[in-house]
Amino acid sequence: MSDLKLRGIKRRFGAFDALKGIDLDIEHGEFVVFVGPSGCGKSTLLRIISGLDQADSGDIEVEGTRINDHTPFERGVAMVFQSYALYPHMTVAQNMGFPLKMANERPDEIDRKVQAAADVLQLTALLDRKPDQLSGGQKQRVAMGRTIVRAPKLFLFDEPLSNLDADLRIEMRVEIEKLHRRLEATMIYVTHDQVEAMTLADRIVVLRAGSIEQVGPPLELYENPVNMFVASFLGAPKINFMAVRLISCSAASTTVELSDGTNVKVPIPSENLQTGSQLIMGIRPEDLTPGDGDFRIPFVMDLQEQLGPTSYLYGKSGPDKIIAESRLRISLKADAVHSLGAALERVHLFLPEGKSLRPIAKSKGIE
Repeated sequence: MSDLKLRGIKRRFGAFDALKGIDLDIEHGEFVVFVGPSGCGKSTLLRIISGLDQADSGDIEVEGTRINDHTPFERGVAMVFQSYALYPHMTVAQNMGFPLKMANERPDEIDRKVQAAADVLQLTALLDRKPDQLSGGQKQRVAMGRTIVRAPKLFLFDEPLSNLDADLRIEMRVEIEKLHRRLEATMIYVTHDQVEAMTLADRIVVLRAGSIEQVGPPLELYENPVNMFVASFLGAPKINFMAVRLISCSAASTTVELSDGTNVKVPIPSENLQTGSQLIMGIRPEDLTPGDGDFRIPFVMDLQEQLGPTSYLYGKSGPDKIIAESRLRISLKADAVHSLGAALERVHLFLPEGKSLRPIAKSKGIE
């Protein structure tokens, strides 16, 4: 049985459709990450699951029980917010135990649960401190501890690391992943940071304009995006897109012409397309490098960004902006014509409206 089922979830604010009918299953113990640009509906969806907002239509089930009319407390979910929301006059132990105190649990039971959560989060030595005596990472762990003590059915995280500096974000990502493994809990995590999504998720849910674009494991989405939006949203630096012309198509391959006149036969089927029509070729920077390849493209470099063992090359191939990756510890001449190689099996092809030509299986957990 799924821990969470969403069916036809819609939410409208005035004339704006924030959610346009979300269907999703999340299994027990999964770590699912909602990603998408600002305004895509990911935080709205999380708030509806938590009970802090109400859907206009649709059903929410947790462990087989419809919870649409349940209060946030009755739903058995706990949420970690972007803001730590700690009470400044309370100690760490008091902050963590406050939800249990409000539920009228016995003091000895509260102490036991707080101590257990503190052990998991390595907060035992900090239980008598107040929030102004803690670092940002410690405050975030206290906020997570406040959810752990409730032993919720679902953990919900709403961009919990966005207020932390870069080094601390990395440290806290590790801590959240460790927490997931220790608790074997079902977690839903909202972020706009695709690095966090790729690092933490068992499955990623990519949203755009209130709809789900694709659901699947991180590498599945990275290597087999359903459209240009998903392809460009996941990956840093972003995937390169180049306009190409269709030469021929079949059930086995597609031959396209690059801007310099080179023909490339890509092992992607594309029957019933009109010869001469425009397509978009996508190649990720790590798959477009100086050196040998199944085919080559001309490249005029504007800038080489050297990062030790890896360099990123910024420039153009014909009219298209290109980013390539080099692991050769050499400097390339700017404004000169270079040659970049690519492997045919790493190429993506898209229709002008953005849909991928690669056959992609239906992702688990969405209808």
